[in-house]
Amino acid sequence: MLPATDDAKPAADRLAALDALRRRVANQSSADAREGVEARRILFSLGMPTANLRAALDALDNFERAIVEHDDRLILEARRLRCLAVLDGIIGGINRRAVRTTSPRKGLGGLPSGIA
Repeated sequence: MLPATDDAKPAADRLAALDALRRRVANQSSADAREGVEARRILFSLGMPTANLRAALDALDNFERAIVEHDDRLILEARRLRCLAVLDGIIGGINRRAVRTTSPRKGLGGLPSGIA
């Protein structure tokens, strides 16, 4: 298991790294050990709950295994889509946390600044 690194890395940097990982998975056609290690470092650095980290690692492992084992094209694409869905969920969670911590308090009507 790789140690979590760069715990002090700003959220914007983590989000950019995660977005780059998502783009790599979307376009990936071969498995590269170096990129696989880097992908796992990105996931470990996010400080996610264990269940979410495990789901992300499992989706990434299954997708990369499908590439290495030359699985049927439909299986490969299904695993790619699953991996992308997990990464999208993580990105969405990070974005929601960022909005929650930077948005003003809600006023009347549940809208910012009391706008009704």
